[in-house]
Amino acid sequence: MRVLKLLSLILAVVLSGCGVGDVSISISPREATVNANSQLQLSAHVGNAGNKTVIWTATGGSVDATGLFTAPQLPGILYVVATSQADSRRTDTATITVVAPLVVTPSSVSVVPNGIQVFSAVVTATGDSNVTWSIQEGALGGTITSAGVYTAPATSGTFHIVATSVANPSQSGISVVTVGV
Repeated sequence: MRVLKLLSLILAVVLSGCGVGDVSISISPREATVNANSQLQLSAHVGNAGNKTVIWTATGGSVDATGLFTAPQLPGILYVVATSQADSRRTDTATITVVAPLVVTPSSVSVVPNGIQVFSAVVTATGDSNVTWSIQEGALGGTITSAGVYTAPATSGTFHIVATSVANPSQSGISVVTVGV
């Protein structure tokens, strides 16, 4: 009986020294807002374990082995999970809100031939909300003024209104216009 108690005590000391059962993990940042298609570096701290390695997973976008998260193109709320390799029961989660750097309103609309539609754009990525308006299909898709007032062509079709950020021309948003009777 005494030997059994001694072995139990030794096992408890060995296991606590290994961190078994006491493994903790914390992710940073726990919450973040990022633009679509942008990156965010996450980190994870594993406590009470000799093995500090984590396995990263994401519900959208992607995350590499170093915790570098790449946001998807579409906005939404995603979760990045860090799992301790020392004890896979130990995880921590970051909530990532992905926002579009430039949103065109309405995002899709139906217009009658020669009809008029007013568009607006919100630029979330910069302090400058100025945009330039264009039609992807050129003059065949109608006309649009610098104020976002669109006049549909006389012919039916599907056209794309594009708002491009003046401050950062690599950021744009699109609205799909269906012209029909």
